[in-house]
Amino acid sequence: MASTMEKIIYLSEIEEYDVMHNNVLGAHSLWEFVKFYSSYHSAKNNPDLLLLMPVLPIVFSKTSCELICRRNFNSGSLINTLIEDKGIFIGLQKRMEDMSDITFNSLRVAFAANLLSINNNDFKIGSLSQTNPSLQLPQDYNNIILASRRLGAWFAKYEISQLTNYLNITF
Repeated sequence: MASTMEKIIYLSEIEEYDVMHNNVLGAHSLWEFVKFYSSYHSAKNNPDLLLLMPVLPIVFSKTSCELICRRNFNSGSLINTLIEDKGIFIGLQKRMEDMSDITFNSLRVAFAANLLSINNNDFKIGSLSQTNPSLQLPQDYNNIILASRRLGAWFAKYEISQLTNYLNITF
């Protein structure tokens, strides 16, 4: 039988994992990405569903999240981030594949909460609300949201083919 201390440590590890890979946090991150993508896109277009696949694997990585949060919303910031730390997106393809269930579950939460919608003709994802909740959130959570916003703004400035090349991913 495990001691009380062992149970507490185990529960802390589970809770930390759940916080970092929570579908609600994922839904919020994807919603922020979509809002910023649409507002920064030159034609105010919504992102393709495919563009949401690398978002959570990037922002749920503490290293990439912290690096992205230090940047601004300019399109060149994506390139500067890649130049500053060439290893930041290494393994993104595998992480994207491994986290696809989390991404799709997060999308389900966002659709059910009426935060996002999908156009069944072109698979573009749109935001149904622009209003942000007024919540006091932990700094790690805030960093994930800030990184999601920046990714949305950055991705909006590039074609999908450019992004797949820069990030070394395929869909």
